[in-house]
Amino acid sequence: MVITRRQGIIYAIAVLVLLAHQILRDDNEIDEHTYGSHQHKDDSIHSTDTSQDGHAGSSDDNKHIHQQEGLSSISGGIQYEITATNYGWNTPQKYSFSRRILSGELFNATKSHPRYNASAWEDLHSNPNPERRIIVFLDVDTCVESNYPVYGAKDWHVNVETMHPSPGRMIVNLPGESCQYIKKAVSSPALTANPDSRLILLDCCGVEKFRLRSACGRELLDNPQIIIAYYSIEKSSVRPLYDVGITPPAIKPVNLTTAEREDILTCSNNTTKQRKYLFSFQGRRGYGREALRSFENETDMYIRVYDERDKYKSDIQTNGADSNNYIGIMKQSTFAASPRGDLLFSYRFSEILSAGTIPVVYANNWLLPFNDQIVDWNKCAVFIDESDYDKTAEILRDISLEKRCEMQKCALNAWDRFASSRSGWIRGLVGVALSTSPSGINPLDSI
Repeated sequence: MVITRRQGIIYAIAVLVLLAHQILRDDNEIDEHTYGSHQHKDDSIHSTDTSQDGHAGSSDDNKHIHQQEGLSSISGGIQYEITATNYGWNTPQKYSFSRRILSGELFNATKSHPRYNASAWEDLHSNPNPERRIIVFLDVDTCVESNYPVYGAKDWHVNVETMHPSPGRMIVNLPGESCQYIKKAVSSPALTANPDSRLILLDCCGVEKFRLRSACGRELLDNPQIIIAYYSIEKSSVRPLYDVGITPPAIKPVNLTTAEREDILTCSNNTTKQRKYLFSFQGRRGYGREALRSFENETDMYIRVYDERDKYKSDIQTNGADSNNYIGIMKQSTFAASPRGDLLFSYRFSEILSAGTIPVVYANNWLLPFNDQIVDWNKCAVFIDESDYDKTAEILRDISLEKRCEMQKCALNAWDRFASSRSGWIRGLVGVALSTSPSGINPLDSI
């Protein structure tokens, strides 16, 4: 065949266009996948997140912290999109759907994620594509949260967004109201076309009769395409892989200075950098906490066990007076107690992490946040049986100075990456979702 001069020019232009496209694609892949553990453009967990979440996250001084013991590194890998359903807050009728402040933070952080594709759910519902893997968040509230950000409020409505009110509704009705939308989502071809796609649900209730699985039925939720993140649930009662914990939101996070963060991150067995108190606790009695009073006379421990919660409740409000120096004592403690209360979880857990302090958890059978592939909590926290409060001093004194330092670093990094904002929740939950589908690629290389 004879190629004319005109055809030759057209062919040459086409080749150049293809080459240019390949170069741009390669550049984008480099930007997307080779950023190291804390330097990617989506590392929004290291910002204060106040525009999305309304609460300060970790300090900007920690944007480039290197990977620490107990935390997995992250870089590029599995291809996926993040999206949300279009049943509630993504519709013109969005303001008729109630929304807790916490749920709003999570939804806004989802939309701010660099992998968020606003049209993916609708597109894939109409045109299913098994090649596209999505991680979906429900745009309807499923979180029975009555203590965030205002702890102990007499009227739980103060923790509901003013633009998404709940007139005349009881908070416990929330899980049941969401079931119809969960059912629609799990039957949508947008989700079912790719068996590796996942729907992520948030369950903030620690009482079984008000949990999603009781309201909606286990038959609906016992689906490998559903990930449920719980505040408080017994690990002996969950679905392995698909039911996970979540870091509780900090009611009163500790904001460390640059110097205080540096002391933690450069900590070694140098005793000059050790904090004043080995261990501390301030809170009400109950659930075995009274046993901590036996350490009140220890010079390196700060213990205040109150008979009534009202004695200190105002201190732990987001803008409370802190008359008992809750934050100051936390900053001066190497370990701090995070005992269970009425439920298995404690808001203290995340507050302790925020101080670069090591949580001492007394909560038998509590399902820990995320999974071991995301955070190895045994390297960030101490777990003591609820019957062994009186052994606390012995257990903690037996931990070497060097190990204490490594655990403090792990705790602070867990706060920065997974607990300081809802962006961190998304990072951890996406990692969980990817880890449920073996692909030959470490899922933590993709979050």
